[in-house]
Amino acid sequence: MTRTLKLRRKQMRTRHQDGWVELRGRKVKRWYGHFYVYERDKHGQEKRDENKRRTKGQPAANGRTLEWFTRERFLPMRQPQWAPSTRETNLYTLQHHVLKALGEITLADLDKFQCQVFLNNLAKSGFSFSVVDHSRTMLKSILEEAVEAELIGKNPARKLVNPETEEPEKPVLPKAEARLLLDSLPFRDRLMAMIAAFCAMRPGEIFGLRWSSWRGDHFQIEGTAWRGQLRSGKAKTKQSKAPVTIPNVLIPLLQAWRDENANATSDALMFPSEKGTPIRPENWLRRCIKPISAAAGISLSVNFQVLRRTFATNAQGFGNPKDVQAHLRHSDIGTTLNEYTQIIPESVRKLVNAVADDVMTADVAKDAMLTGRIQ
Repeated sequence: MTRTLKLRRKQMRTRHQDGWVELRGRKVKRWYGHFYVYERDKHGQEKRDENKRRTKGQPAANGRTLEWFTRERFLPMRQPQWAPSTRETNLYTLQHHVLKALGEITLADLDKFQCQVFLNNLAKSGFSFSVVDHSRTMLKSILEEAVEAELIGKNPARKLVNPETEEPEKPVLPKAEARLLLDSLPFRDRLMAMIAAFCAMRPGEIFGLRWSSWRGDHFQIEGTAWRGQLRSGKAKTKQSKAPVTIPNVLIPLLQAWRDENANATSDALMFPSEKGTPIRPENWLRRCIKPISAAAGISLSVNFQVLRRTFATNAQGFGNPKDVQAHLRHSDIGTTLNEYTQIIPESVRKLVNAVADDVMTADVAKDAMLTGRIQ
């Protein structure tokens, strides 16, 4: 008997089965196949498995590492959907945190324990909550794509818990220092700073303003600036495109600035650089705001987030939280209350005294009559 014939006899014959597939899972749907399994016994005879049928789940990741999958599969699919600023942040997080710690681990070997220890080590190293949480989000998204690609059966990062991190400082500019800063700035810079402080606009929105964006008593976001480039029609979120109310004190100043730029077309930038391109926020802060703040004796490092947070904090005594959310154009009111609105001790004391005085000065007889009627 030739060697080729012996090999043919050892091979199992082709079988046609009446198997089936089914879709399982509530949140993440996966296909599972049911089929018979045939094996050879010690005598070389084909034998169907005693369990009759088996369910084939997800295939193994075949030694592919987290870094390979991220660079060869995840980024090509997701990166085109990110805005430039988001792309820069995400890539930095991946390169300096996620892949640096977990990149060489194969997808099949990566488990929840390793993922959670990774987050714990970030917090232990002193990184802020935003860095830890963003790393968790990116890792979860990558592994979710690996599940969809059927390289792993479940996402080990799905139920990770953010460890305790140091509470970040959220400074607010005192009213007196805010007024001192605004009075110390030259007209053009003062106008931009007032838009940041009272319209609570983001830097990309301010330096992306065109004259057509000014609609009398409000601004309409028609685009944003990023790294000296104008991105027409782009905004951070859908809510960011909502009209931005302009306070009355700003309207005559805007009109004066328009008169100085009477020859500018409606498509021209309101605050262009010397080259006619959008100003880069970091350059404006370094060249215009920080030197004047230091000269005025303002110790707090003033930036756009400080100005937005200052507005949200000062607005507590003049409107309800939904009004503040609408003006800052946040999608979630929790962001307005937790990240931007800071507690003012004087307002808390005023609230406590008001509640206590209201109770202690109440008409006891009248309240008793009302209570009796209700009962």
